[in-house]
Amino acid sequence: MGVFVGKYPYFNLLNGGVEFSMWLMKYWPDKENSYYKLKALFALGCYGFVCGVLLVIAILAYFATQVPDYRTLAEYKPKLITKVYDRHGEVLVEYAKQRRIYVPIDEMPDNIINAYLAAEDDQFYQHSGFDLIGIARAAINNILGRSKQGASTITQQVAKNFLLTNERTYTRKIKELILSYRIEKAFSKDKILELYLNEIYLGSGAYGVAAAALTYYNKELEELTHAEAAMLAGLPKAPSRYSPLSNPQVARYRRDVVLGRMAAEGFITEEERQQAVASDLGAERVYLMSGEAAPHFSEHVRRFVLDMYGEDALYTGGYHIATTLDKELQSYAEEAVYKNLRAYDRRHGYRGPIARIGILMNWQARIDAEAKNWTEFQNIGTPAIVLEVNDNAGFAKIGLPQNQEGLIELAALKWARAYEDENTLGPSIQKVSDVLNVNDVVMVKAMANTYDPAKGAKLEDGYYSLEQIPNVQGAFVALEAETGAILAMVGGLYDGTGFNRAVQAKRQVGSSLKPLVYALALEKGYTPASLILDAPVVLRNDELDRTWKPQNYSEKVYGESTLRRGLEKSRNLMTIRLARQLGIGNIIRYARKFGITAQMDRNLSTALGSSSITLMEMTGAYSVFTNGGRLIKPYAVNYIQDAVGNVVYRQHDACESCQISANESIYKPQPLPGLGEQIIPETVAFQMTELLQGIVRNGSAWRAKAVGQAVGAKTGTTNDFIDAWLMGISPNMALGSWVGFDLPQPMGQSETGSKAAAPIWVDFAKEALNRPNQSPLHFKVPNGITFVQIDADTGLLPNSKTKRKIFESFVHGTEPTSNKKSNKKVLQADGQDINWQGIY
Repeated sequence: MGVFVGKYPYFNLLNGGVEFSMWLMKYWPDKENSYYKLKALFALGCYGFVCGVLLVIAILAYFATQVPDYRTLAEYKPKLITKVYDRHGEVLVEYAKQRRIYVPIDEMPDNIINAYLAAEDDQFYQHSGFDLIGIARAAINNILGRSKQGASTITQQVAKNFLLTNERTYTRKIKELILSYRIEKAFSKDKILELYLNEIYLGSGAYGVAAAALTYYNKELEELTHAEAAMLAGLPKAPSRYSPLSNPQVARYRRDVVLGRMAAEGFITEEERQQAVASDLGAERVYLMSGEAAPHFSEHVRRFVLDMYGEDALYTGGYHIATTLDKELQSYAEEAVYKNLRAYDRRHGYRGPIARIGILMNWQARIDAEAKNWTEFQNIGTPAIVLEVNDNAGFAKIGLPQNQEGLIELAALKWARAYEDENTLGPSIQKVSDVLNVNDVVMVKAMANTYDPAKGAKLEDGYYSLEQIPNVQGAFVALEAETGAILAMVGGLYDGTGFNRAVQAKRQVGSSLKPLVYALALEKGYTPASLILDAPVVLRNDELDRTWKPQNYSEKVYGESTLRRGLEKSRNLMTIRLARQLGIGNIIRYARKFGITAQMDRNLSTALGSSSITLMEMTGAYSVFTNGGRLIKPYAVNYIQDAVGNVVYRQHDACESCQISANESIYKPQPLPGLGEQIIPETVAFQMTELLQGIVRNGSAWRAKAVGQAVGAKTGTTNDFIDAWLMGISPNMALGSWVGFDLPQPMGQSETGSKAAAPIWVDFAKEALNRPNQSPLHFKVPNGITFVQIDADTGLLPNSKTKRKIFESFVHGTEPTSNKKSNKKVLQADGQDINWQGIY
């Protein structure tokens, strides 16, 4: 008779057990003989025990075929954090689906290992994968209705976390026991512990002990104290419940329990336990996945790596990406952009509150909610509600998030004349109510420790300035001239869109393109002293029945002027004559050599900067002048290492020996000299550095004199003041700044490159080029250059009538040898209308 049937032989043995029991019942002794009864009971008990054992074996044998393959642990590839570093090894940003930093067991400090052994499995190095005594104890407590207990060893947790689900069933527990036994046979104890400590989830997005140490304490593992290690060791049981961030009191209790277990196991002394118990939790969320530093640059790098390796590799591959960014220079750039966009915005008045609240009841909750809508602009200010306006006392009382209050004085509102249009402001501010009304929601910024000259003292805490988010935008780029490394990049006031105006926005460049025209002229035989006629030009297109009469910005003409003077004063008429002589097709081809890929129309207005080009391309083009005529390609990533340290990408051979060490510091050797293709003669490049410096001394880039170092620059301003530029160089950098609206529109009268864009450039350069222990730099004079003193007006050698003398740079053999005008060629106008279509 078969009760158990199937393919498992153990079930057939049990079948026999059932038949034996039925036989025993049939022949049970009916006489009062205790000896026979005891003998029968003993036989039944023995057989029952054997059957029970066989049943357990049968169950285990069945489930042994249902468990996953434990051998996959040998090929375990954890989902790791990809880290992006600046050029000095500081972390900029991280990308990950699970925040995990894999640390080998032999690199983990003893106190973190001991804390987890004490908290989770003090018999780890003695058992064979599971603790039978612990299982029995937990089962009894559960049966008796006491608090439910687990008895999972570290090995069991590895089996569950890597190979099973979190379902709370007996079948899952049986599979867990089978896997634990197999894992113990296949792997060393240290390897099992390594897997556990790197995989375990510890709350707040942290996987593994190394990520948790950074998440809660911003420390490396070896820096953790006993108390901090114990706090982390208390998290696996219930990461949310024992979180020191959300439940500090419960977390402290759990930490102290773990410290007690560590002392009981002899891992720490009683004195050390007492000191640890007396210490504060000290945990705070200080470690963020997506850094706020350089958001546009970080996104630029993310897209670069995404294009090369794909999303899965970026977010799980554990790459170490060494970038070119200098965080100190980046901070200068961000401050310069915001400061000067704010200055522009204030020049054009106050546009009113960002919102109005109907009633003041429960204003605290409303302003807290409002603050969440403006988190992208927290560096600009925070929302506040106007609670009271007191014109007699000259202040407004404001309510701030988190139930705070403050004051705005009348003096802090003087700038806030009403915006009417880009050229017109409302009347001057006489009283607080000219600007603010009760229930207005406005942006404010603390003015603590700000000196008030009127009071002759520092303002106390609680005083605020009125702010508004600029609706104008700007961008800035700093390149290392020799290599093309992007040292700093600001793509605008960060608004969460990710739009990078430094590399994605194509804007009309205006006169900032003229240096390329003048460089071509030098290469074609002109000198800085060549004379060009500055006189009216009339260009006609018969097909379009249109006449173009370009003018200088001043609307004046100046007669014969040197090429230097034409560039210093950005003379449009001289540039048109020069472009006609050179050929617009040649100018476009020349621009292509400089790395400019934007569309350029084949007409003479292109020479005046009518083309729309990105700031990055323009900055790269200017780097040719300070890089000895060599073209470098701007880049953001020096090299990339995979999770085990292999270099999988390298921008230059200069970084052949670069690597990120275990402590995450970066060794960066000096770049190799002479990078880039020689696209113009070194002598011409140097002459352009001289001309650009002249624009700083005598032209529209005069603000750059405040830098106090050798710099050259050229402004650019487009029609109707829509775009403002300043492009320039130092001996070791190429720098570019742009200001304008995303939707092109006039910025206002006189918002030129000199007024709107130059202050950004200058503020950055003053900081970047005058850092402590930095020696003054000078543009290197190449072989083949001769300096000759000339008459600044005629371009000839000086004579008795000379009013102004300068030393000018010439390619050897092109310098003037006489002070007589007949020896100079002047590029004249022919006095006739020119058909400008098709002039190449």
